[in-house]
Amino acid sequence: MNPERLYFGYGSNLDAEDWAAWCSTKAADPTSMVEVGPAWLLDHSLRFHYRSKGRGGGAADVVEDSRGTAVPGALFSLSEEGWRWMNRKEGHPKVYRQTPVRVITVGGEVVEAITYVVQPKHQRGELVVPTAAYAELIRKGLHERKLPIEHLNLAIQNFDAPSTIKHVFVYGTLMKGKERWPRMRSWATGGPSNGHVQGRLYHLGHYPGIRLDEEGLVHGELYRCEDINGALEELDAIEGVDSADPQSGLYLRVPVKVETETGPRWAWTYVINRLPSSSVPLDEGRWVE
Repeated sequence: MNPERLYFGYGSNLDAEDWAAWCSTKAADPTSMVEVGPAWLLDHSLRFHYRSKGRGGGAADVVEDSRGTAVPGALFSLSEEGWRWMNRKEGHPKVYRQTPVRVITVGGEVVEAITYVVQPKHQRGELVVPTAAYAELIRKGLHERKLPIEHLNLAIQNFDAPSTIKHVFVYGTLMKGKERWPRMRSWATGGPSNGHVQGRLYHLGHYPGIRLDEEGLVHGELYRCEDINGALEELDAIEGVDSADPQSGLYLRVPVKVETETGPRWAWTYVINRLPSSSVPLDEGRWVE
């Protein structure tokens, strides 16, 4: 294992105290794992279909799912020793197996990583409810990183609940009255609601682009789409998203927290991959053609 390859955690390893407690029972060094930052695993859902003897109930797993689903978690850097201990903790390769994944950071960066997925022979075709203590480890870890818990709550209650984000945040030509608004309107089942996200808006010529890794506020509109799979298929094509090689596309689709008058909502938005030299920052965070 290349120690430079990052690890994506989505379950109990989001809780630093739980990791440290496990390490103490094995005389392992807890500093062999260092957090890099929050991230998302797209096109996957959280599932509880494996019974862990050590946990006394269901343990978390991720499964591939449709467009519009995403599992929040965090990226960690592990030393060679850290990988050996993590393999042991996750029961690799007998129970969980190392699986390469592509994740997106909250700042809009695509990262290749490794996560652990339950081996098929240990997956049950029914919900295995986790203990309240185990679920709280995950919930606490998500809260600390300001990530949503709705997908966790649904997965605990329903075996095949998808980790779906059904809102879309637009800030340019897809807004009401703009050139491409009819394409957005055809999928919207709710909205628009005014909202803003943290980031910086740029004028790119005939359209704008947002960067989430820069300070500022970007104002736009929030729409709910019940058929989020169909909506994102069309919107991805409009925005030039390359699902096979996300870094080569014009835009990257990323989950963001949108602040609205009725409270925060998690939504998909489109982040410009590379700013052209001719781009102009819009300090007011509003698109004007």
